[in-house]
Amino acid sequence: MKLSITALGLAGLALLAAGTAQAHRTWLLPQTAHINAAAGAKPTLVSIDAVASEELFEYEIGLQLGQVLVLGPDGKALTPEPAVTARNRTSFDVKLEQVGTYRISNNAESVFASYKLGGDTKRWRGKPSEMAAQIPAEAQELQVTRTWMLSETFVSKERAGLPPAQPGSEGLALQALTPVTDLSNGDAVHLRLLLDGKPLPDATVTVLRGGSRYRYKLGELTLKTDAQGELKITWAEPGRYWLGLGHESAATAEQPAKRYRYSATFEVLPK
Repeated sequence: MKLSITALGLAGLALLAAGTAQAHRTWLLPQTAHINAAAGAKPTLVSIDAVASEELFEYEIGLQLGQVLVLGPDGKALTPEPAVTARNRTSFDVKLEQVGTYRISNNAESVFASYKLGGDTKRWRGKPSEMAAQIPAEAQELQVTRTWMLSETFVSKERAGLPPAQPGSEGLALQALTPVTDLSNGDAVHLRLLLDGKPLPDATVTVLRGGSRYRYKLGELTLKTDAQGELKITWAEPGRYWLGLGHESAATAEQPAKRYRYSATFEVLPK
């Protein structure tokens, strides 16, 4: 099942979605991406931090959670433990009962609208369900942008396999073609990027390694998906990595402008 969790309030999400905080990145980070549990051990708990930060993997702003979805290795949805919010992080635990790989995601949606009323330009930002009540019927020159922000991470227990597929077909999604947990430097992952359920060719993907405060160079890697929407990443160094991409579509007579943002985190251990 999907779990709705309110953390910071709408203003925090709006700040990130509007582009006024473009330097901030959103991320979900598990305490570890692969757990070897002792035989006969009780279900393992893994803690997930949800954060928005300018410096990667530094705890700055606790991320407002929208729809949190945890999928077990069998593809069935699980209920995470209740979230706990601090000023600089939002955290929740996931109980790992099955052997295999779990997909953990947070999907947040917001709307930005501008319009004219009495000759003045007005702006509103909030939840899609609230827009009809907040925009006056006499508003003119209404322009609307809907933003979806999907952040994901992956955790495996005992055996690393392919994570279950993200349900639904709207927006950006990542399909793993090889395991994405229990990784070491020198390993490679093969991924496919999807938009509305179809491969997304020629998409620009950014990969960053954490720990930038301890080195002079960010070490940013920019990749492009091929004609099948696929790309391969070879992990040259141990560390925690962030993958991000975005996609935008212009407004039409039937649909508002759409803005999609996707991010995922990976852990790479030394051999």
